[in-house]
Amino acid sequence: MALRLASIGGLLISGWLLLQKATGSIGYLVGCGAGTGCANVLGSRWSQWFLIPVTALSLLLYAALLFLTFRPQRTALLAVGTALGAAAVWFGIVQAFVLRSFCPWCLAAHGIGLACAVLVFRHHGGGSRGDLRNGLLAGLAATGVLVAGQIFGPVPDTHQESDIVLKESPAAAPGKPLPVHERGEGRKVTLLGNKRYNVALLPHLGDPAAPHVAVKYFDYACNACRDLHEDLEAFQKKHPGKLCVVLLPAPIDRACNPEVPPHLNDHPHACELARLALACWRTDPASFPAVHHALFARPALDPAKARAVVAPLLGKPLAPDALADPWIDEVLAADALDYKRINVTNSGQLNYLMPKLLVGGTRMLHGVTKSREILFQALEHEFKVAAP
Repeated sequence: MALRLASIGGLLISGWLLLQKATGSIGYLVGCGAGTGCANVLGSRWSQWFLIPVTALSLLLYAALLFLTFRPQRTALLAVGTALGAAAVWFGIVQAFVLRSFCPWCLAAHGIGLACAVLVFRHHGGGSRGDLRNGLLAGLAATGVLVAGQIFGPVPDTHQESDIVLKESPAAAPGKPLPVHERGEGRKVTLLGNKRYNVALLPHLGDPAAPHVAVKYFDYACNACRDLHEDLEAFQKKHPGKLCVVLLPAPIDRACNPEVPPHLNDHPHACELARLALACWRTDPASFPAVHHALFARPALDPAKARAVVAPLLGKPLAPDALADPWIDEVLAADALDYKRINVTNSGQLNYLMPKLLVGGTRMLHGVTKSREILFQALEHEFKVAAP
């Protein structure tokens, strides 16, 4: 009876997750801003096996287990129990060490899988060694096929791309300053149809005179944003001097971003980290690349630890009023407004995932690509840069 109830629980959770996966095409992509780690897990390459949702496979396993509780067959029970237990261990490793995101519902399903494995071996592990051996081998072989298929099989897209053209902003009134993103002297690029960015005076990585410019909207408390940061660093090393990345923090935190929609959870300390980064940029631009990298620590730093980490990286100390610079408030407000304006996809739906990478013209990447190689190919194609 305990095994029957557990299999029904696993069946219900797997069915619910499969429904969410099938109906959550916008929400279930890899990135920050979908409320929980379920989006990253269910949107990742590891959520599918040869493009079949793994929740469909677990649904079949729990259904088979439930059937076998009414018509017991020892070898089959041991095979299903082994597969459920081994798959639970595999997906636990993936969430902890690969994705570094956790889906509570997925963990519940895996916990039930482990419980089912324990119940199966407790009640059916004795008897013929041949049945035990065959059941173990069959279950482990099935898990091996699952793992191999996920590693070497086709990989689903984990991000979205869209073309965004912003409506022209009202011209500044006589005597009023330009929008903060285009203010000042120096090189300016026009993207999103009508929006201008001053490459040199905004926080950036790379040579502001580089032939190509990308704009990244991100959140320092977002693991997916760090993943993209590392990928872009690798791209710049592969193509030295070819790309400058303008960095605009748009924290998923209502303390400084009133455009965060009600269904998203605030990221703790995201605003404080963004404010500190902008203060460091204003204080010592030459040190900003090291500061930017350090602020992407995992887990996210609290403000006190963040200041302690960046202090030795700066060429000169922050002024007492550095964090109160009005320019910081202007940048964060402008970034928040952009966050609201750039969330529309080609289908007209809203996509609040972070990071968002404007790779040229009107082309926006939402979330994280399924691999670094895919990102590199997209950027090389966009910028007409030949792979070395």
